[in-house]
Amino acid sequence: MRIAIGSTRAPKVEAVKEAWQAIGSRIKAYDDEPASFLTYDVGKDTPEMPLTLDQLMEGARSRVENLILQLKRERQEADFYVGLEGGFQVIDTHGPRRQVFLESWAYATDGHLGYFGHGPGLLVPHKIGDPIIDRNIEMGIIMDRLGGPRSSAKAEGMWGLLTGDILTRQQSFVIAVICAFVPFCQPDTYR
Repeated sequence: MRIAIGSTRAPKVEAVKEAWQAIGSRIKAYDDEPASFLTYDVGKDTPEMPLTLDQLMEGARSRVENLILQLKRERQEADFYVGLEGGFQVIDTHGPRRQVFLESWAYATDGHLGYFGHGPGLLVPHKIGDPIIDRNIEMGIIMDRLGGPRSSAKAEGMWGLLTGDILTRQQSFVIAVICAFVPFCQPDTYR
C-alpha cells in the first residue's frame, strides 16, 4: 500500500503514519502489505495563512491535486493521496465578537473518491490572532515573541504553545487524517 503525502514536514508526515496505523487495516482496499509513505513538498493554491473554512479545505485539497500532478510527471502513482492544511477559522471577522480557532484539516483520496476530515478547534487568544489577521504578522514571529526564541521551530507548533504541550500539531492532524479516511472504512455508509 503506497500512501503519498503532500508535505515533508515531520508533524504532518508522522500524523499520517500514526493515523494509518490506527485505521489502515480497516480500509476496504487494505491488502495486509506494509504501507510505504511517499513525501513530497508540494504547494497549495491558497493563502499562506488560511483564515476561513474554505481556505483550509481548499488548501488540503489543492495539495493533493498538486501531489497527483507531481507523481504523474514522475510516472508514479499511489493507492492514497493525503493533503493537510492548518490555519485559522475566523468567526465574526470584525469587531469585538470575533473568535479565532486554530484548526487542522486533511483531504484523502484514492484518485477517484475523496473526503475531508478535520481535527479539533482550539480558541486562539486575541493577542495572538489579531496581529496575524489584522497586520499580517507571521505566526512564527508571534510564537517566538510569546514562547521565546525558536518557539516557532518546535514540532509542537501553535498547538503546543497554546495548550502547554497537552496537544501538539501532530495530534491535531492525526484526528483530521483519521476522519478523512473513515469513509474508505465504511463505503456503504458514505456512498
